[in-house]
Amino acid sequence: MSKLHHVHVYATIRVKVAVTAEDHAGAMRQAEGIVGTGIFPVRLLPNAAAVLEAESAEEITAFLVDEADDPEFENSCSYDAEYRALGAQDVPP
Repeated sequence: MSKLHHVHVYATIRVKVAVTAEDHAGAMRQAEGIVGTGIFPVRLLPNAAAVLEAESAEEITAFLVDEADDPEFENSCSYDAEYRALGAQDVPP
C-alpha cells in the first residue's frame, strides 16, 4: 500500500551576488556575508538587492525522507545522492 512521504531534497544552487571589493578574497567574504546570514536571501527569485540571479546547479547531494504518518520521525532516513542510506554520523546539515 502506498503512503504519503515528505522528501527533503538537498540541492545545490548557484547565487550570483554583486559586491564591490578590493580583491577576490574580499569579494568572496562579502558574498558569503550576504548569502550566509542565516536568512537565505533568495527563493530562486532574487530576495535581496545584491542578488542578481539564482538557479539550480543541477546537483542533488542528499535526501531526507519522512513518512507523513510518523509524527515522531521513527521511520525517517537520510540518503546520499545515489539513494544509499546514510548512518547517523553522515546526516546532511
